[in-house]
Amino acid sequence: MPQSALRVVAVIIAVCAVSGFALGLRNVPDKPRLPGESAGGAASALEATDAQPVGELLVTDPPPPPPEEKADEEDTTEKTEEVRAAEMARLEAEAKALAAAKAAAAPKAPAPEDKVGDLIEALPPPPEQPPY
Repeated sequence: MPQSALRVVAVIIAVCAVSGFALGLRNVPDKPRLPGESAGGAASALEATDAQPVGELLVTDPPPPPPEEKADEEDTTEKTEEVRAAEMARLEAEAKALAAAKAAAAPKAPAPEDKVGDLIEALPPPPEQPPY
């Protein structure tokens, strides 16, 4: 593209930028206002008809259980501790059995040879590309 055409395009772009900036400054209102505020007068408070107090929206915890249930909870706590101990013993026994099985397993055979390298070496070289 000729140099003179590039200069004309650059001048057009610069004129558009400067005129856009000038129009933006020209249209600025005299008194700034918040979004949603009317241009004519003073700000009025919004009326929310479906508003609720924050205290009603908070989630409260359920009341504590009666004392009778607390005695049952102690029994179940003891039972769960016994169940946990039995499960831990079972898991330890399984872990020992798996470790023994892995140790007793026969060693694996060596991996087969990789023949991809042989295939690549057997390919003829690519033809030479003419220079561009």
